[in-house]
Amino acid sequence: MFKVIITIFLLFMPLTSFAQTVILPQIDMKIPSGNLTLSEALQLALKASPDVKQAAARIEAAQAVVDQARSAFKPMVSAHLGKSYLKSRIHPDWDPSTHFSDSYEVWTAGIEANWLLFDGFTSRARMLAAEHQAEASEKTREETRRLLAEAVSSVFYQAQLTVESMVIAQQNSNFNRILEEEADIRWQAGSIPEAEKLNFSLRALQAESDYLRAEQNFKLVTTVLAELMALPDAKLPEELYPTHSEKTVLATQIPDYTTEFSYAMQQRPDLQALDASIAALQQSKKVQQGRYWPKLILNSGFDYTKIEELKGYDQKEHDAYAGLHLTWDIYQGGSRPAKVREAEHEISALRQQKQRQVLSIQSAIRQAIASAEATLAMYQRQQQSLLLTAKIRDHVEKAYRAGVANLTRLNEAQTDLVRASGAEAASRINYLMALQQLKAVSGRILEF
Repeated sequence: MFKVIITIFLLFMPLTSFAQTVILPQIDMKIPSGNLTLSEALQLALKASPDVKQAAARIEAAQAVVDQARSAFKPMVSAHLGKSYLKSRIHPDWDPSTHFSDSYEVWTAGIEANWLLFDGFTSRARMLAAEHQAEASEKTREETRRLLAEAVSSVFYQAQLTVESMVIAQQNSNFNRILEEEADIRWQAGSIPEAEKLNFSLRALQAESDYLRAEQNFKLVTTVLAELMALPDAKLPEELYPTHSEKTVLATQIPDYTTEFSYAMQQRPDLQALDASIAALQQSKKVQQGRYWPKLILNSGFDYTKIEELKGYDQKEHDAYAGLHLTWDIYQGGSRPAKVREAEHEISALRQQKQRQVLSIQSAIRQAIASAEATLAMYQRQQQSLLLTAKIRDHVEKAYRAGVANLTRLNEAQTDLVRASGAEAASRINYLMALQQLKAVSGRILEF
């Protein structure tokens, strides 16, 4: 008998402990609200981003290479000064009787100028190649800005979407808390069972859980946004929280494919960078072809030599000279044609890379337009669905308060409203994201 009692106690103990509920304090469902617009977020990010500053530094480095290449058109002037200690023994063959040994000092000084007059136009080609590389660096910086703007836009809209989720959870919680208070009064009066009152408590707790989940996502997204904006400690201040999503988005038209593709072919910085790199390689090819030609150098200078204490006398020499020097590398083991072929293949590879990038842009534009059209159609329908669902929920709520509709129907109507609100917000923001993505792939995203 004792074993039977113990067994029954163990069976019902989990149910008893599970039935004990802890009253949790109601959370403060604060909705983040700031004044940061997408345009302002882009401006702050592009101004402070280390990636953009790094690209700007590389432009300065490329410009310095241009200055180096231009220096080849100017004469090179060098000077020298030296002092040597010598000990010489002189016994010339033409005068066997002369034989002496002495120590003396030699001072030398001079200045020399060399001017490259002709080198097969390699200096000019080298300068043009450096200029094209500097242009490619500038376009690479613009491409860095475009990609950064695309990332900031995506995170900004995600932050707005999490705020919408928090608002929906707050409204759902408030609705159930109000009905919970009313149900508690009716339960105290004995007109409804306790389960009906607890239903609203349960749904309010579920709404709070939805809010906490959205709040967590908001913190994660704003941390990423702060990182992209290069803010200290990767923390977004409350005054820089994104503004709430705009409700009227139907006025924005979807551009057509031809217009966007034509704009991308002319304005996409990555394509412009590839064009500049191809032009630089073409000039590098001319540099290698110019090595087949001779070099003509104009040379002039002045030398001064002073010998002290040689056999008790000092000796001074002054020399001035000028001349033309021609050098011609006739054979270099085949390195010149090999370098020309290398440049040709590099040019071909870049052209194929550009063609691949053009195909990628075409695909991305079509995908962005298709996404925008689909999300717009969904948003229009979700907007109407939300209006109808809200009206239905209001009617069911009135019927429930009047005792006509049951609790199950009210739960269904409220659940439908929560889902419709979330779907409407998601489709609206997804439509804005699709339009911004279209701007990113066409290159218009920097026009703000």
